[in-house]
Amino acid sequence: MDYLLKEIAVFVRIIELGSFRAAAEDMHLTQSALTQRLKKLEEAVGVRLIERTTRSVAPTAVGRSFLPVAKRMLVQFEQSMEDLNTLIQARTGQVTIASLISVATYVLPGALKRFNEAHPNVSVRIFDDPEQEIAGRVRRGEAEFGIDMETAAPDPEIEMTALLEDRYVLVFHPGFPGVPDGPVAWADLAELPLVTYGARSGTNRLMHERLADLPRTGQWRYEVQHLSTLMGLVRAGLGVGIVPTLAMAGQDEGALLQRPLVAPDMRRSLVLVQRRGAELSPAAEILKSFTLDAFERFGGTG
Repeated sequence: MDYLLKEIAVFVRIIELGSFRAAAEDMHLTQSALTQRLKKLEEAVGVRLIERTTRSVAPTAVGRSFLPVAKRMLVQFEQSMEDLNTLIQARTGQVTIASLISVATYVLPGALKRFNEAHPNVSVRIFDDPEQEIAGRVRRGEAEFGIDMETAAPDPEIEMTALLEDRYVLVFHPGFPGVPDGPVAWADLAELPLVTYGARSGTNRLMHERLADLPRTGQWRYEVQHLSTLMGLVRAGLGVGIVPTLAMAGQDEGALLQRPLVAPDMRRSLVLVQRRGAELSPAAEILKSFTLDAFERFGGTG
């Protein structure tokens, strides 16, 4: 049917007030405009809804049956508009994002704390994923935005905002033997037992790309899939690890030591990714802003 809620509202108001004139005044319409709206509704349903005489106005039999339905429609529409306004104002709802595990561990908690204080009734779902999965989740609309490592091949469906140049360092337990003082060249790692990453790790990919021409850089003793596992093994003194500086932010002072890695210097570029041309929900826009602020406190570039 092609009638609108304003036609239904006219029908309801005429019955409630019992007068075309009173309804027109109440709705700030001319009687002619009011009558045209009622006529449009009656033409849409195919029957008369109101009996008109010179002395009274009353619903027809069909009108009496339709009246409670019409009232419910108006109430439901009003409630829906209130719910929509609440969502627009980011008072309720849900935001879904994707993030590198290291960022989800060490950066996002600060942004999420601010977001929760401002919008306590908005839920946040986080896909804390390996690098290979984040852009895909954003591209498919599973996440509104993500925090990822920049890749050499740009994705035309994804737009990126620079966040942080995160330098890699050598991390080790205090007193671990054989670690030089000062900066460590990658070639010097050949004598140290490494805790290294599996093939799904973005750091693993980056190391293979940028260090392919170096001699073997170390005797890997353990291979893990997640940064948190690597840090646990290093804390236990089982080997040394190569981690982004960001990962050191969450360590207790003195629990682990670090050395700059040089010859060559290796960094990862962290970026915020979202679908090109897609508009974030109001809540996601706010969380994005808090996330950008959090990276600024880590010395970000975005």
